[in-house]
Amino acid sequence: MQKVSRIMMPVAFSENDNLAADYARQLALCFDAEVVLIHVSSLDFLMGHQVPLRFIQKDSKDYEQEITDKLMRAFADKALSEVKVQHKVVLTGNTASEILKYGRENDIQMIVLASHCRKGLEKMFVGSVARQVVKKSHCPVLLVHPPCPSKSRKVDFGP
Repeated sequence: MQKVSRIMMPVAFSENDNLAADYARQLALCFDAEVVLIHVSSLDFLMGHQVPLRFIQKDSKDYEQEITDKLMRAFADKALSEVKVQHKVVLTGNTASEILKYGRENDIQMIVLASHCRKGLEKMFVGSVARQVVKKSHCPVLLVHPPCPSKSRKVDFGP
């Protein structure tokens, strides 16, 4: 087994990130590894594909970068306070592609990724970053699946 010294955790700023951070923290403590936080913004990706968004202004990228940096620092301080968080990276583009590219280019040995439990049309329109990362990753991926609402089936095993 390859030594795990760098664990990447993509952050989407959702409640599921805290669940993934618990696993990333425990793994980092066990392996004495550092955690690299990464957030991928799709703003430039959308602008590059000429998606008509009237609210986007020229300085919105700088503003988004500033806000994202603050959120990443706060998240690292709160959710990963006991481990080494050496890098907090903000990228722009296609989320899955940027996660995979960063992992390959920066010697990441493991990815801890939160799933969002999307189903049906939502999954079809939003896509599954997790599925793409798991399928194409060069390293092991721990997919953290939150408790998902599901149709509960009652099974009666008798008296």
